[in-house]
Amino acid sequence: MNTMIRSRCSRALAICTLGIAVAGAALSRSASPAGFPAPDALSRLMSTYHVPGAALALIKDGRIVLEKGYGYRDLATQAPVTTTTLFNIGSISKSFTALDIAKLVDQHRVDLDAPVIRYLPDLRLSDPQATRTLTLRQLLSHTSGLPADEQWPQQVPPTRQGIVAEFATMPITAPPETRFQYCSRCIVLAACVLERIVGQSWEAYTRTHVFAPLGMTTASFGPVGLEQAPNHAQPYHHDPVLGPVPVPWGRLQYLDPLAPAGGIDASIDGMGRYALLQLGDGTIFGHRVVTADMLAELHRLGIAVGADWSPSAPTKNLHYALGWFTANIHGVHLVFHNGANPGFRASIFLVPSFKAAVVILANGESDRFTEAASRGLLEQLLH
Repeated sequence: MNTMIRSRCSRALAICTLGIAVAGAALSRSASPAGFPAPDALSRLMSTYHVPGAALALIKDGRIVLEKGYGYRDLATQAPVTTTTLFNIGSISKSFTALDIAKLVDQHRVDLDAPVIRYLPDLRLSDPQATRTLTLRQLLSHTSGLPADEQWPQQVPPTRQGIVAEFATMPITAPPETRFQYCSRCIVLAACVLERIVGQSWEAYTRTHVFAPLGMTTASFGPVGLEQAPNHAQPYHHDPVLGPVPVPWGRLQYLDPLAPAGGIDASIDGMGRYALLQLGDGTIFGHRVVTADMLAELHRLGIAVGADWSPSAPTKNLHYALGWFTANIHGVHLVFHNGANPGFRASIFLVPSFKAAVVILANGESDRFTEAASRGLLEQLLH
């Protein structure tokens, strides 16, 4: 799973490094009169890349201009994707956990730069000095010095307590704040800090303090929450011989303990509102979720993403902030993340200076689909 996460994130980064001026040809040729893709344009991309169903949200000038479902959430029943169909959003979940922590910073209940052992005094790392100095900022920015995903055990422990116990055995592979090392379990540790401070689960806190203000009433967590939802997308893998094959729900069980890093299930209407929140001043529907200053802190250019992590693309403009990748391409600041779990792909791209965003959710395993669609849609939104 860890190697899979890394390779998929690397390919998603290539979207930005190629530049927003590179349009997705299929979408550009089939724009609707309003300047956005006609339904058959995205459908052709889905067919090309074997994606059964997808959902799309577009934001321009600070307002949602399109939310639409395409294809099927379940091929067996021919049930269509709608704007309320739930998809797993993968590692975009990391940005929700960063937002949770930001709310606690606003309330002066936590300090991003204080040692984590202030909040988790029983935490132990393999290096005593690292134990004393590890901070939430380092965890959320993947700069703790703890190793990247592919170096952790392949089998994820069934509980978050089990994940925290792993930290005592993992080597520190870089001095803190000197190297980007994408670490999903580090986000889980940050969520454990939150749980200790607020006295409730990360899921309960996220549901109350993020989902509720955004009206994400059907959003859920992990494979059980997704499978039990009446309007959920069935995950699919494309087999060259058999075609689309349903992914067993058991393959997603690791998302329960890893939920703060990859386990949120959401619909495109909810993710459209989430994008609006991220593009604004921290308020939604008159309710302040986070201060404008903390929202800016989440998006601020952070650690450079090195070529060793993303060898397929130029990296001089790629950085990681707090729960978000960032890039400055031709003078345009982009804030983005992708998600990849068995049977699902997701991407969210924010262009704050244009108050524009593209969000794509899919129940197939094609990174090329989300890349091609995002390129073309960003091109159209920014011109």
